Amino acid sequence: MTDEQPGGFSILFPPGWTRYFVDDEGRKALTSRLSAQIRALGRPDLDVEARMLINQQWKQLQGRRVGAIYLPDTTHDDSAPLPMSFALIQHVAQAGSDFESSFRGMAHGRVEAFDTVIGRILRADSERRGKEELAEVIGRQIDYGIPLPGQGEGRGMIISVSITTLDETDPALVAGLAELSDTIVETFRWRQ
Repeated sequence: MTDEQPGGFSILFPPGWTRYFVDDEGRKALTSRLSAQIRALGRPDLDVEARMLINQQWKQLQGRRVGAIYLPDTTHDDSAPLPMSFALIQHVAQAGSDFESSFRGMAHGRVEAFDTVIGRILRADSERRGKEELAEVIGRQIDYGIPLPGQGEGRGMIISVSITTLDETDPALVAGLAELSDTIVETFRWRQ
């Protein structure tokens, strides 16, 4: 990369993924998609609850300064979509701190660093278990930190991946989802 500041980024997802910007239009698009799926299941009673959950989640995403989320759509054979999502956050470290130190300070779990064709990528992996009636739910979070090259020392992109599974989920499937996550992040490129 040159010393010029990148003018954006690109990231590739497999077919069947949709990007939602974390703004009013994105919230409306996701709400519309979910409402249609709920109506197709014949569960209009869940529609209001789903709308409230989306509104609540959207406020949290905006509070974290998430720019966009990527979600898998339902598959062509009507099976459930993959239980994972990607959130992209443009991060600026506090004054006096570089991007890597800032990422390490926020990360949950051990941080690994990988030198790649686009530069250094930081990776942190953690798990949380649900409580009470959700005790069988396991939430795995993989965060990737990609510093902005050139003069953007304190700036970069954080890609936060959430994978939600159950106790009885095949460990090979969980490992496969983590590998898919790594593969998608490897397609990330800063644009000049």
